[in-house]
Amino acid sequence: MRKGTPGLLSLMMAVGLFVVLPPTSIGGGTGGGDSAHLQDTARRTLESTSQAVAKAQKDLSDLGERARKALAPKGGAGAGTRPAARTPRAPTTTPTTDPPLHGTNNHGQGTVGVVDIAPSNERPQGGNPDGSDAGPEDVVAGRARGEQQADGSYHGHVTVASLLGNELIGVDSTEGQSNSGPLDPVQTGVLDAVCDGTAQQICLSVLTADSSTTATGSTNDFAVARAQIGGATGLGVGAAESQGTINQDADCQTSTGTAKTANVTAGGGAVANAANSSSSSKSCRGQAPVVTNTSQVIGLGGTNVPLPAPGCADGTPDTVTGIPVLAPIICNADTIAGATGVREALDVFVLSVGDTTLTKETTAASESVSTAPAETAGGPQCSDGIDNDGDGLVDSADPGCHTDGN
Repeated sequence: MRKGTPGLLSLMMAVGLFVVLPPTSIGGGTGGGDSAHLQDTARRTLESTSQAVAKAQKDLSDLGERARKALAPKGGAGAGTRPAARTPRAPTTTPTTDPPLHGTNNHGQGTVGVVDIAPSNERPQGGNPDGSDAGPEDVVAGRARGEQQADGSYHGHVTVASLLGNELIGVDSTEGQSNSGPLDPVQTGVLDAVCDGTAQQICLSVLTADSSTTATGSTNDFAVARAQIGGATGLGVGAAESQGTINQDADCQTSTGTAKTANVTAGGGAVANAANSSSSSKSCRGQAPVVTNTSQVIGLGGTNVPLPAPGCADGTPDTVTGIPVLAPIICNADTIAGATGVREALDVFVLSVGDTTLTKETTAASESVSTAPAETAGGPQCSDGIDNDGDGLVDSADPGCHTDGN
C-alpha cells in the first residue's frame, strides 16, 4: 500500500459506519444496554472520522502531487515543460465557492471546461489561456480570451485544447489581426457556401476558433459545432461555445465572458440548455463599475430545472450540493469584487477536505475585468461659443463637458 492512503481509507470506513448504523444508533431507542452500546459506537465513530479528516487533508495533497507527476510529460525531444517558478498569490480558504480569476489585467474570458488535478487555491491564478501558469490546469477545453495588456495594447487568444499546460491547438491575434482555426478553409469554402446556397436555411459551423483584435478591443469566439435549420426561427443547436471580448470607447470599457455547454432552440425560443454562464464588467468615467454574473445548469422548454439542487435552477450563487468530502458539487460559484466578476456554472470535486481537493472539474466558466478610460489631459473641454477653427461653425463640446459646473 502506498504511503498516504491509510488516512483516506479510514475516512471512507468512518463514513461507511454512519451509513450502516440504524436510526436508533444516535439518541437512544431500543433498550438500556443496546442504547448505551450504540451511543458509544457513535462516539468512537465520530472520533475516528475527525482524525481521518485531519489525516486526509495531507493525504489528498500527496495523492494529487503523485498524480500530477505521473501525468506530466517525460523528458526528451518535444516534451512539454511547466513553469519553473510562479509569483506567489494569496490563498483562499474557500476554494470550492471562490472561483479563480485568471490574471488581474482587464479581460473577458469564457471557458467550456477545465479538469484540474490538485487544483491551486491561490487567488488570482495565472492569466495564460492555456492554463500553464494557473496551477497549472491539467486540461483546458474551449477557452476564448480578449484582454488589455500592461502596455495598454489589446490581445486575443482562443485555446481550443490544452493538456498539462501545453496548448495543442490555439489561435492568437494582436492589434490589426484577424485569425481563424485550422478548419476555417472548410468553413469558408464549403459550409458557408451551403448556407448561402440555401438562403440561410441550412447553416453549419464546425470547430470555430476566431480571434480578431483592434486598437480598441478584441473579440474571440469558439464553438465545437453550431447548426441552424430553417432560418432564424427554425431549429438551432450549439455545442461547447465560449466567447471572450473587451472593447473601449471614449468613456467606457466593457469586458464580457460567456460559456455555453449545450443549447437547443426552436421558433426563437429555448428548448433545452445545459451549463451556461456569463460575466460582464463595464467601467465608465465618473461612475461606479457595473458587474453582472449569471448562470444556470439545466433548462427545458424555457424553464430551469432544479437539478442537482433547487439553487442550481434559479442561479443562486454558491449553491452547495453533492456528497460532502467524497464528491461535493457547487452550482453558480460566484465572485464579484469591484469591477471584477467570475462565475462557474457547475463544479464537481473529488475528495475535497478543507482547502485541499484531489480533482476539480469545471463546466462553463466566465470572468470579466474592466477599468474606466483615463481622463484626457485637462479634462473635458467645453465650448466657448466661438468658431476657433475657422470652419464657420461654433465649436462643439467634448463628451463629459457640463456647463452647470459639475
